[in-house]
Amino acid sequence: MTGQPPPRRGLLLGLLTALLAAGTVLLVLVVPALYGRDATSEVDDGTHTVPRSEIARTLSGQLTLPFRSGPDAVHCSGDLRPVRSAAVRCTAHFPIGRYRHLTVEVTRVHDNKVTYRRRSVPH
Repeated sequence: MTGQPPPRRGLLLGLLTALLAAGTVLLVLVVPALYGRDATSEVDDGTHTVPRSEIARTLSGQLTLPFRSGPDAVHCSGDLRPVRSAAVRCTAHFPIGRYRHLTVEVTRVHDNKVTYRRRSVPH
């Protein structure tokens, strides 16, 4: 019996294995980008800080995921000084009335660019 098509079960298992592998690769490549906690901004020439409005804009973008709306507003307690470990507190206000408290901390300063990381603050 030569020339018989392969059994359907083997074909189905091969297809499922390929889909699982593709899904794993997608998760490895996409999820870190969606949940990125670091951002880099330029220091304002006039104030020599990263303005709170820039931090709020960046956080709002980071907290907005595909198929889920982000915060209505983000408010930060002040501008971010371009000094390693300098920090400001921010609050993200979500549409369903929830608040998320965050701290933004400087991790790197290079020339006029400041890299900072967000982290959640427990209630």
